[in-house]
Amino acid sequence: MEIAFILTPIFVFVLCKNLLEQRAQARSERIRILEEALKNPAIDRATLEQLTYQLTGSRAPQRAGPGVLAKFMLTLGWISLFAGIGVGIVGGTLRSEEVTVAGVLAIVLGFGFLTYPFALRELEVRRAQQ
Repeated sequence: MEIAFILTPIFVFVLCKNLLEQRAQARSERIRILEEALKNPAIDRATLEQLTYQLTGSRAPQRAGPGVLAKFMLTLGWISLFAGIGVGIVGGTLRSEEVTVAGVLAIVLGFGFLTYPFALRELEVRRAQQ
């Protein structure tokens, strides 16, 4: 019985040591593979950021998402675009020229509201490049 009290901690120690060595070896192999992948010049920006995160554990500062005004304009654009489509269909069904024109006008305005935030962002990018 005494031999079991002596051998059990030794056995547990050997098992834990082997487990920790295997994990360390697997981790170093993953890091080596990630380092080789980072050396590849054909990697796109998103993949490069993901690999860097896996190596370092810290993310690059995230760009701010669309502001409140941009979100409002996108929402207004989607609503008016689909409302315009619906009004245009109703105008075509009723053969009412005024309703059809109102639907087309709503579609054009909705498209404008949808594309305005993207156009502003593209303009900012081009100004930054100059």
